[in-house]
Amino acid sequence: MPVNTPYEEEEILRRIALGDEKVFHILYLRHFSKVYAMAVSYLPDAVAAQDMVQEVFARVWLHRQKLHGILNIEAWIIAISRNLLMNELRKAYPLDVAGHVAINSTQDTLNYRELEKLLAIAITMLSSRQQEIYRLSRQEGYSHKQIAERLGISVDMSREHLSKALKNIRIFLAGKYSQVSIAS
Repeated sequence: MPVNTPYEEEEILRRIALGDEKVFHILYLRHFSKVYAMAVSYLPDAVAAQDMVQEVFARVWLHRQKLHGILNIEAWIIAISRNLLMNELRKAYPLDVAGHVAINSTQDTLNYRELEKLLAIAITMLSSRQQEIYRLSRQEGYSHKQIAERLGISVDMSREHLSKALKNIRIFLAGKYSQVSIAS
């Protein structure tokens, strides 16, 4: 939900750079949901996602003096989020020298392969539009704007379809992967 304020983005950035915590809160409210949605789609639980959101906005506050040079605050916040997510995923799934996820045991290998299979099944269970948007976003790296332009839909519709797709995938994996883990 957009947060309506009497401040334009340029004024918000200027005031935050000067240390205005109330205006920083406005920025937080404007961008929280997007950062949280991004975090929760990759991290294992809501608590980890909330922690990452806090880290993103802590970094924005720590680097507030640089805000006057930012042309697109949303893109900057998303870049910070993406970088933090990549760091978390690298910690959770370290890469080997060939750039593949390092798997330390036969059981880890089996679990990883099973999870990949379940993800593929979950994707096939999505509506055709959700599959298409998921593929463009997560597998081909398109932004919501690029997806919207390519498919002739609004950016909001792209976001909505991806959000529903991720929710459906999470629900499917939560049910199926926990069964696999219990059986192991």
